[in-house]
Amino acid sequence: MKYILIIFLFIALINSLYTITVIDSLENKLKIVVAEEKIKVLNSLSNEYLYISPKQSIIYGELAAELAIKFHDIVHEHKAYKNIANSYTLLKDYEESAFYLEKALNKSEIIGDVDLILSDIYRIAGVYSCSKNHTKAIEFYNKALKINEVTNNRGEVALALNRIGLEYKKAGQYKKASEFFIKALRFEEENVRVLMRDEYEQISEFYTSIGENEKALEYYKLFSTIKDTIASVERSNKISDMQNRYENEQRKRKIELLQKEKEIRDLELQQLILQQEKQEKEFEAQKRIQQIETLNKEKELKETQLKIAQYEKDNIQKKIISYQKDNEIRDLELEKKAMHIRSQDFTQKALISSIFFFVIVALIGFYLAYTNKKTNKALNLANAKLEQIAKTDPLTGLSNRRDMIEKMEHEQKRFSRNGKSFVLLMSDIDDFKKINDDNGHDCGDFILESLAKQMKSTARKQDITGRWGGEEFLMLLPETDIDGGYALADKIRKDIEATPYVFSNIKIELTMTFGVSVYDRPMDIDQCIKIADEALYKGKKQGKNCVVMTIPKDKPIIIKVDRSAESV
Repeated sequence: MKYILIIFLFIALINSLYTITVIDSLENKLKIVVAEEKIKVLNSLSNEYLYISPKQSIIYGELAAELAIKFHDIVHEHKAYKNIANSYTLLKDYEESAFYLEKALNKSEIIGDVDLILSDIYRIAGVYSCSKNHTKAIEFYNKALKINEVTNNRGEVALALNRIGLEYKKAGQYKKASEFFIKALRFEEENVRVLMRDEYEQISEFYTSIGENEKALEYYKLFSTIKDTIASVERSNKISDMQNRYENEQRKRKIELLQKEKEIRDLELQQLILQQEKQEKEFEAQKRIQQIETLNKEKELKETQLKIAQYEKDNIQKKIISYQKDNEIRDLELEKKAMHIRSQDFTQKALISSIFFFVIVALIGFYLAYTNKKTNKALNLANAKLEQIAKTDPLTGLSNRRDMIEKMEHEQKRFSRNGKSFVLLMSDIDDFKKINDDNGHDCGDFILESLAKQMKSTARKQDITGRWGGEEFLMLLPETDIDGGYALADKIRKDIEATPYVFSNIKIELTMTFGVSVYDRPMDIDQCIKIADEALYKGKKQGKNCVVMTIPKDKPIIIKVDRSAESV
């Protein structure tokens, strides 16, 4: 006996360690799976925690049910409700257990599996029986009885009749109990001798309780006869059951080992997918760098072409000067030769020569001016395009980090001249990682673009909105005090909370947290950004979806600025 107890303890320890290993594996898998696969993992965790921590099992079951409803997965929604109900039964909270079992029954009726429906009905009736609500227990046993009568399952009909009789007996309604025991007996005499033994015993106890000892003795003799007959059968069945249980346990362990190997392969596959995604992102980054390098080369080419055009322009100017000198020499020679010619003829020829010279010079000058203007215009357009690309976030179309820093430094210089304060609003999307995990990165890009448009449309014309990094946004409010910045941040926060965002027929509710700082005294721009960022972090710790502003301890060195300027 001592050795058997040690063996059982050893087996229990192994099972416990195996369960912990399975839970660890499932929780690691939960971090990387999404959508329908995530529902399966949550249901598995709920089942594994059932006997270890029923409360934790309930938490995972509720998460699985919520996600199953979202993806219209009725089968896994039914399984989640069963897990939750089983946990409440272990906690002896029969009311909650019955509530979730009835939700499970509703789903099994939609699925249309008769065996599943009967299983749910029997579980509900059993829970009501444990909570001593015999009326509800009888109601559900009657439902099971009707289904078994329709399907002509005579053994299950007898079982339902027997359980209804037991509920009436527990409720103290002995006459009713007698009716159902006798009905059950009629079915059992044709089908199952073991159930007959139980019915004879129940009827004997019933007649004893109402004082009819002769009938009680008659049914007790029948009970004793069948009891001796099936005792030997039960012993042989018990041995057979133990053997089958052992074989089933071995098969179950093999299946579990195969499942574990499959989970390991799935994790390895997920890692390979993540590595591939990383390589694709690196390739995209390299491609973008190459594009920028190509643009730089084009710029250099245009600069070279401009230099060549300038060189050609200089050569033409040198030729014009040389031509002018040659003309002057020829004019002097003509003047010497014309000394003997009459004064009127000399004046006429000199005038014609001068007109011809000025016409040629004017044509050459016009050509050079036209060529130079066209070249400068193309170069200016290319430079403006490159400048715009360098200062814009490609996804949202907002100012990028570099452009925002330049704008803040410009406002800092204005402050040193006119003493007018400006405000920084640092904001972050709440639970953005969960949105990406549940719905994919395309949905995340859609959210970023939508928020960028909404924030920009709410701000004034002179306010500047930029993407600071990831899901963080930064707004620069010129000529604004801390109260005006807080008011705008809270307005944007409420607008976002009230706006429904729909992506691929999935409704997504968003919130944002804001941190507000003011530049109203000389300081580093980085310090002002840090103050806004710390206020944002404080808002996250306080529960998210809020606006936190940092009120300076020292008295501001400037006057308040009105925030009532016209908004776009």
